[in-house]
Amino acid sequence: MGLIKSAFTSISSTLHDQWEDYITCDSLDNDTLVVKKTTKNGIISNKSRIQVAPGQVALIFDSGKILDATAEEGIYTFDSSSSPSLFAGQFGEMFKEMWERFKYNGAPSKEQAVFYINAKEIIDNKFGSASPMAYPDPEYKNIYIRYFGVYSFKISDPFAFVSNIAGNISDSYTKSELMEQANAEFVSALDVALQDCAHEGIVFSSLPSKQLVIADHMNEALDSKWKNLRGMEVVSVAIEKITPDDESRERIQKFDNAAMYGKQEYAAGRMVDATATAMENAASNPNGAGAGFMGLGMMNGAMGGVVGNPLEYVEKNNAKKEATGVKCPNCGSMESGKFCSKCGTKLENEKHCPNCGETVTGNFCSKCGTKVE
Repeated sequence: MGLIKSAFTSISSTLHDQWEDYITCDSLDNDTLVVKKTTKNGIISNKSRIQVAPGQVALIFDSGKILDATAEEGIYTFDSSSSPSLFAGQFGEMFKEMWERFKYNGAPSKEQAVFYINAKEIIDNKFGSASPMAYPDPEYKNIYIRYFGVYSFKISDPFAFVSNIAGNISDSYTKSELMEQANAEFVSALDVALQDCAHEGIVFSSLPSKQLVIADHMNEALDSKWKNLRGMEVVSVAIEKITPDDESRERIQKFDNAAMYGKQEYAAGRMVDATATAMENAASNPNGAGAGFMGLGMMNGAMGGVVGNPLEYVEKNNAKKEATGVKCPNCGSMESGKFCSKCGTKLENEKHCPNCGETVTGNFCSKCGTKVE
């Protein structure tokens, strides 16, 4: 028994009336995964017509045995005398590979029926973490995050899905019957996938932009339960929001502040802001503005004038930084390599004053007196 593709490309009431059985299925929506169609007497008569719409896979069952299958849209004639045709469609070689495995392990019905499987991407499946999950962030170390988003999947192996999940149905099998179990398994696998992302050096704030990477890790984590057992695969994972818990957020803020103020220009800006605030407080001193500014002057002196002129302090340090290196004997440029970047002169490994850049032969600069290590 098998399917023979008809030359007809459209359906009309005239064609519909020409055969005793004409089996068709409306377009399957995002919530319907499998629909079962049969005749009034449960027998598909010879030469009956079976229509397969785009995005559908049709499996022909007889007393629990798969007789034939097709994933190619069109109108087919059911021929009880022909051998299975196994039209490939989008599933290619998989039908041939899975045929021997599932042809005697299908729907447990005693009637003949056509199972229409939704082969389209099943979208808008929401997920979220029930509690904060530990994330070994490569930059912030071990933090705890909550995440929310949506994912999509598809039925990649119709034989396995019908045989192991939706075979014993009366009319249809919907997404709602599957998702409670599937979502629990998905979130568990996502935890594993995110751990893999952390080990690959992905900072938690960059996870929303790594959808393809996460989807690949998800399929690896779900391989045994979803792909092999249920014939399902994750297509995409979109993390819409990631939120650190309060303790992690506080640690991240401290880390970012320390990293930012470690740079002199940011530190100078912070000191300017602190100085302005101190001057405002001094002006509103209850003992008089003079006392307040006197205290500010004492603090400035104790800190070596840093508070009084932080930008000048940074400029001096930058000047010292620029003065270090090897002075080119030809053009006078300060260089850090073996050759001058301006004139190409080879540079000797000499000691230079970190303050003024003068060539030094002893332990002190002969020009400014700075000690040279």
